[in-house]
Amino acid sequence: MPKITIYIALLRGINVGGHKLIRMQELKSLLTNMGLDKVKTYIQSGNVIFESERNAQQLEEQMEQEIRRAFGFSVIIILRTASELEQIISGSGAKN
Repeated sequence: MPKITIYIALLRGINVGGHKLIRMQELKSLLTNMGLDKVKTYIQSGNVIFESERNAQQLEEQMEQEIRRAFGFSVIIILRTASELEQIISGSGAKN
C-alpha cells in the first residue's frame, strides 16, 4: 500500500500587488481535480496543504503545469512534507 504524505505547497508571487491573481477556491478545485486529497488553502496567500501518495518532484511539476494551463501564467511552487517543515521550524534540519 503506497504511503500517504502530507504536503505543504507555497506558491511564489501570486496575489501580490494585483498580479498573478488566483482565487483560493479555484486553486483548491484545480488541485482536487488533479486527484489530491484533503486540499485546504490558507486565506488568499497561495499556501496549500494536501495529502498525496505521489512524490514531491512529480507533484511540483504537475501543479506548475496545471496552474499555467488554467490561469495562463507560470508560478514557482515550493513543496515540502509536513515533517520537513517541522524540522525547519524546530531548527533541526533544513532542505535547500
